[in-house]
Amino acid sequence: MRTSQLGDHVRVHYVKRFPDGAVRSSRARGDAPLDLTVGSDHPRLPGLGAGLVGLAEGTSVTVTVPAEQAYGVADPTRVRRVARTRFGDDQVLAAGRRVKMQVGPGRVRVVRVVEVKGRVVVVDTNHPRSGQVLELEVELVSILPGVADSAHWGP
Repeated sequence: MRTSQLGDHVRVHYVKRFPDGAVRSSRARGDAPLDLTVGSDHPRLPGLGAGLVGLAEGTSVTVTVPAEQAYGVADPTRVRRVARTRFGDDQVLAAGRRVKMQVGPGRVRVVRVVEVKGRVVVVDTNHPRSGQVLELEVELVSILPGVADSAHWGP
């Protein structure tokens, strides 16, 4: 039975579990399995890396990903003071709330409000899950035919 190797293109279903009890699953909304390359990081599955090496189709693995390899460690330099004018006039700004902030012409970014001081707003631009360990449960649905296959079967 063929097992996945570094560089293989595969299709997976996943469940992400966070320390606060939140769970995200590729099956929850009826999403199709996710395609990725074994050994490469994927934005939806940070820190998985080579965690799928050696798996056969239909098998699962659970990987605990430290914060540094998941969404990063919270960086205090990403807490900034910005002008109130960078937010829509109708936006309610309250500590702890996630809001959209203008970062350039036609560009916005979601930030967390830390504090509002008159015309100055203190915001945290770190990823909402920064500093958190992530548990990934990944099921290898299929190994896709492709370039990497020829390396495993010889000439």
